[in-house]
Amino acid sequence: MNEIRAGAVLNYVNLGLRIGVPLVLTPYILSVLGPAEYGLYMLASTLLVRLYLSDLGRTTSTKFLSEYRAKGDSEGEARFLGTLTLLYSAGGALLLGLGLALYPFLGDIFPKFTAGELGTYRVLYLMTLINAALMFPARSLTGIADSRQKYSVPGLIAVGASVLNAVGTWVVLQWGWRSVGLVAFNIGTGILALALNMLYCFIGLKARLNLRHGWNRTLCHSLFTFSWWMLLNQLINMLNAGTGNYLVAITLGTDAAAVYTCGLQIYANYFLLGGCLAQLFLPRVVGMVTRGASPATQTEAMARLGRVQLVILLPVAVALIFYGREFFHLWVGEKLGAQAELSWLIALALIIPQTFSLVQALGWQISQARDALKQRVAITAFNSALFIAVSYFVCLWWGIAAQAAWAALSITIQLLMLNLIHYRSLGLSPLRFYARTFSGWYLWAPVLFLTAWGIVKLIPSGSWYTLSAKLILFAAAYLAIFRILLRHRKS
Repeated sequence: MNEIRAGAVLNYVNLGLRIGVPLVLTPYILSVLGPAEYGLYMLASTLLVRLYLSDLGRTTSTKFLSEYRAKGDSEGEARFLGTLTLLYSAGGALLLGLGLALYPFLGDIFPKFTAGELGTYRVLYLMTLINAALMFPARSLTGIADSRQKYSVPGLIAVGASVLNAVGTWVVLQWGWRSVGLVAFNIGTGILALALNMLYCFIGLKARLNLRHGWNRTLCHSLFTFSWWMLLNQLINMLNAGTGNYLVAITLGTDAAAVYTCGLQIYANYFLLGGCLAQLFLPRVVGMVTRGASPATQTEAMARLGRVQLVILLPVAVALIFYGREFFHLWVGEKLGAQAELSWLIALALIIPQTFSLVQALGWQISQARDALKQRVAITAFNSALFIAVSYFVCLWWGIAAQAAWAALSITIQLLMLNLIHYRSLGLSPLRFYARTFSGWYLWAPVLFLTAWGIVKLIPSGSWYTLSAKLILFAAAYLAIFRILLRHRKS
């Protein structure tokens, strides 16, 4: 099995654990912590997860190291890693300083928190801040394995960390450590996984880090320029639809944040599912761009991966539409009551428009490889500023259901604007992309929807057993439809 295939399999195994374990443990965590403290825990966890998923330094190092590998410049690679470490260490110190400057104002940011809730959140905030500052430079070095397209060992480490997190979560709650203990354990597991990855890169792959040359002005300028636009993009993404729970917490309090966060958790898992495969292709895209591939060739590469993405995402989205209500009532209905259905609607509102963005995930890698981040960041910055400005009043005046609808509209606006960037700045063809990606599904998607609806009518609701039966029947029907579609494409 080649490295990309092994990496894809391990990524999906790890993703299955990262999705499945929280789904199983969330009702237990909610029952132990209660809705208010669970809302605090998820606020801190959301920040922690987004800092890990942003992979700013890792993406930067992967992109530049792929170029050095293509040129066969091992000494330049070592000097690059030294400069990168110095630059990102300074960035970690800056992040720590900014976070500490914000710390005294947490009470003003979250005025709905009680004194006890604010005290707990202050502890969680400091823990995640210090962890982020320390991990910021270290995570940039893990791009070494990605640039060499070595995914097996990092994938195994990630799977092991997910298993350890699952077991540790249960143990921590059994010992009565509550939210602070949970976040501390999550941080510890992340540090362990990072240490093992670095050992693999520097001992297993024999990478070298050269600090003797200090700062290289030319290299620092290239690194800073690319990293700056990457950082802005990541910050903007963190401020977009995914942070709706913070706005809800600020305006409506922790109970409402818990309801919104449950829907947001499913959306975040869906987003992970959509990005799981595309991230493996950055080194290949860099090579393709370096060799001078035409925009038409790049569009076709996007469509090839887009078809695979659609095969993975479509059944999940359809299942959530038809079986999501029952799932949410079984999953968190005991604690959230009728509000569980609202969590389902929040997840739906975010997932449906995001599907059309996730199928063109390779466009993000092409933008990085072609150093075309400036236009993309400008578009997303405008959209995010609009989203945040409007969201505060939407939450305050109309509540979390309206906030979810506005987040869905914001995702749609951003998608349209990014397609314009793909066309005007990169020369890609969005119309050709969507035509190639959705080819064949125009006929079979309605069949899939009707099948899912028929299963709902055939089997009554009310238990995990009936829900499982529905999902098994739906999966069997989907596989049959997919095989027919595959035979049609081959002919």
